[in-house]
Amino acid sequence: MLSVWIILFLITAAHIFLLTKIFFFPYPELFVYSYLTKVGLVPYKQIFDQHFPGIMFFPVNLASLGVDTIFEARILHLGIIVIAHILLFLIGKTLLKSNLLALSGNLLYLVWQPFFEGYVLWIDLLVAPILLLSFLLLTNKKYFYSGLFIGIALLFKQVLVPLIFFVCLFLFVDNLRQGFSKSKHFLSFLLGLTTSVMLLVLWITNLKIWKEFVYWSLTFNLTTFAQMGRKYPNFHEIIKSLPIFGLGIFSLLFILRKKKSNFIILGLFFIGSLVFAYARFDFIHLQPALPFAILGIVTGLHILPSKIRKPLLILFITFSILIMVSFYKSNVGDKVEFFGEKEIKIKEAVLKYANPGDSVFAFGTTPHLYYLTKTHPPGNIFAFPFPWFTTIAQQEIYEGIITDPPVVVVRDKSSEVQEMNLTKYMPIVELYFEKYYKIIDVFDSTEIMVPN
Repeated sequence: MLSVWIILFLITAAHIFLLTKIFFFPYPELFVYSYLTKVGLVPYKQIFDQHFPGIMFFPVNLASLGVDTIFEARILHLGIIVIAHILLFLIGKTLLKSNLLALSGNLLYLVWQPFFEGYVLWIDLLVAPILLLSFLLLTNKKYFYSGLFIGIALLFKQVLVPLIFFVCLFLFVDNLRQGFSKSKHFLSFLLGLTTSVMLLVLWITNLKIWKEFVYWSLTFNLTTFAQMGRKYPNFHEIIKSLPIFGLGIFSLLFILRKKKSNFIILGLFFIGSLVFAYARFDFIHLQPALPFAILGIVTGLHILPSKIRKPLLILFITFSILIMVSFYKSNVGDKVEFFGEKEIKIKEAVLKYANPGDSVFAFGTTPHLYYLTKTHPPGNIFAFPFPWFTTIAQQEIYEGIITDPPVVVVRDKSSEVQEMNLTKYMPIVELYFEKYYKIIDVFDSTEIMVPN
């Protein structure tokens, strides 16, 4: 048994080593949202965002926990990978009763996790081990704690609602089938889920932000964001996803024929986790589904007849090698996205004219400027410069600028997202700065502006 854990340690260590040799991409939202919340801005009322609060907006967030440097963010990132490996092994062993098959799942995770933007630190990566833990507890009949942890995952992203609904439905039907005496399993799961959700309800009630919360987390997502922010996969992304997710779905069809309770739950978690990539497709949004796809592949290949398994394995290995060689050639390096030389220059330029605590404004660029300089947005109103936010929030941002004029403005008139120019979606703000501010420094496409 000791040798098994040594092999798992070596696989995990190799995974961590690979991640330290490629780019690191921590989302700036994790830093700026936690920072602004820590200094007193109210989420959804002053910080406009469509995500559930998770680790960014609650009183216990990354900033309050002390995770507010790149080094600490990287430790968190690697720690998540370690936890995921341990949980993946334990689940594989529970499902397949084999250390060797369980370790093969860990090996697949080592190979494929970095490829699906595993170098990115974002909500989806944080949620992955929480879902794995919920799944492990559910397959071990720890219903209350499984519900508790899937509820905690829900506090990070509301897209988990479909998965939670179908897991609840499965438990309810399964309990009916087994008789009244088993109904406590469904109720225990529901109680754990409710316990987590109540934290959200109490927090919203305490801040008196029900109207704002419902608008940004529900109405906005179904209207403005659905129209402007949705991103579909292109042909190349679909092809690159097929070795894992195509084979995972194919394997699932054979697994479900066994009609075993744990296999059905695996199918629910796998398909339910794919919803993360529905609204805005990027590889990082496949991270919650990736471990379940791998578990499906390992389980499916174990069950499949030899005449099907062998050609599938040959195709899978060949495809994997071709994709991985290309991936590592283009991603090796020590670059940290959003925290490079450009951001250092911007920070230094801003602090020539502003002090920590002053009002400054990031216009179409460097949205985590406030975190970098320990300043605050005008009028304590903040929205990421994406058009789907600024279309709605422009008036409030403008009023904040009028009542609390920024000491420094950092502007990039060329910045775009999905071929939409970021500054053009705030025309009244643009006119204000053109009239009352002057450019004193320029590097690349970034302008540093101060009042006339």
